[in-house]
Amino acid sequence: MGYYSYDIKDYDAGGRIGQLKLGDKILDTPNLFPVVNPFRNSISPRRLYDHFGAQCLFTNAYIIYKNRENNPDIISKKLHEHLDFPGIIATDSGGFQDYMYAGDIKLTPEEIEPFQENLGSDCPVILDIPVQTTDSYEEAKWKVDVTLKRAEENIQRRTRTDTAWFGPIHGSIYPDLLKRSALGMSKYDYGIYAIGGIVKTFIDYRFDLDVAILLEVRKWLRADRPLHMFGLGLPAFFSLAVACGADTFDSAAYILYAKDDRYFTLTGTRNINDLIELPCHCPICTSFSANELKKLPKQERITAVAEHNLYHSYSELKAIKQAIHEGSLWDLVEHRVHAHPKLIKALKKTQEYPDYFDGMINLNKTRGQKYLTSFSFHRAHIRRYRNKVSHFKIPKDRNTVIILPELDLPSSNGISVIEWIKELKNMESYEKKQIAIMSNLMGFIPLELSEMFPAGQHEGSGDISENNSHKKIILEDLIKMLSINVKTVDSIQILIPKEFISEYNEVEPFDPFSHIISYIEPAIQERFSGINVAIFNSIEELING
Repeated sequence: MGYYSYDIKDYDAGGRIGQLKLGDKILDTPNLFPVVNPFRNSISPRRLYDHFGAQCLFTNAYIIYKNRENNPDIISKKLHEHLDFPGIIATDSGGFQDYMYAGDIKLTPEEIEPFQENLGSDCPVILDIPVQTTDSYEEAKWKVDVTLKRAEENIQRRTRTDTAWFGPIHGSIYPDLLKRSALGMSKYDYGIYAIGGIVKTFIDYRFDLDVAILLEVRKWLRADRPLHMFGLGLPAFFSLAVACGADTFDSAAYILYAKDDRYFTLTGTRNINDLIELPCHCPICTSFSANELKKLPKQERITAVAEHNLYHSYSELKAIKQAIHEGSLWDLVEHRVHAHPKLIKALKKTQEYPDYFDGMINLNKTRGQKYLTSFSFHRAHIRRYRNKVSHFKIPKDRNTVIILPELDLPSSNGISVIEWIKELKNMESYEKKQIAIMSNLMGFIPLELSEMFPAGQHEGSGDISENNSHKKIILEDLIKMLSINVKTVDSIQILIPKEFISEYNEVEPFDPFSHIISYIEPAIQERFSGINVAIFNSIEELING
């Protein structure tokens, strides 16, 4: 590993800001390897480097190998001179063609792997055998085992010490094979690990399967190297993939989509023929109107749209990095997935991996949590707080619990909540009351923990009336907490006001059915016959008993 190193600078959720050093070349992550043709390109590799700031690119060694007799100058010049690209060049071995064309590629590792070294590739890929989603378990296992065997043999066959090889990981729809592949590949010294066999699922918008594969691999793979995803080029998916642990991607989507007149936007891809306005301010979109772009000669139009797609892709990567720095990556993800229903389905898949995300909590990130969508409820920071409070022990001298609703401002910051607590402090034996706030997002919040992150640093209580799964979780946590304190608590007083003072100092009606507080009483009565529950519609009623 002396030639390359990977340093993680910051992280949020599963997303990492990192820096891969290959000799004197640097690759900042998350990042995109634009795929270029080794012979002809609408956007030259030099322009990618000089104009777009591309630190890396991917090209295909198999295509060069197949045409080597007609292009002997590439071998003598080497890739960097031939492509005129000073950054990091990665090369595919032909495994991708084998995957796309179902085994029609006849090649051996002994041919293509030394060929990549001789070309001067910085990041060659071993000749793997990608697993197809249609493969039987036995066939998939054979492919995984052959790829692992080739990975071991590659270590012995290498002749250069100035490369960072890609170690492909396979298994597709079989979680135990993904585990087998990830653990097996982790034993070997590879500069970048990469998930393969996902291009077809990506093309078919099976983003939920891609997320499941990524999270299964991330569970078992060593964490000290970048994790790449082959063929992932749709910017709308970048943030979710990064949040789930992907560090780099490669794709020709920027040019392939352009050839079909498809234009990247924050809300998904658009056919330029459907655009009246160009919803972007990149150099392409400030140089042409939508109508002018449509009328360009075909090749000029392809190049222009491809450049816009690259600007958009790199802008999205910058947005992701900024979100990681400030601890708001999940906010960005929840915004982006609404570009397509299949992305929403993919985000839902992350809820099946709570242990992974709980293990990735960055306690240095205390940025306020926003209740943007129902997915916000499952964020690791929020889940961690709810779990902590479910084990809260009420002091033994407090036999009465008073529960107030959280309104439009977090926990104890609401104007009405402040006023209610001020009045409660005038009660006789106030010190023997356990005051708590009930939140649709955070659940039960003891007053003394109301400023603990993220209880005092979140926005939006949301509507819980139709979300039975969220209600169930909050009520189960409350029951768990009361079970711990059943020998202490004999009375619970719940305030369900008819109206409250909003953050704008306006009197507004309170809708009890949109708030978790209205579901507490029957849940407690069902489980605790020894606890008296009373509901009050004003703080005066509550104080007067």
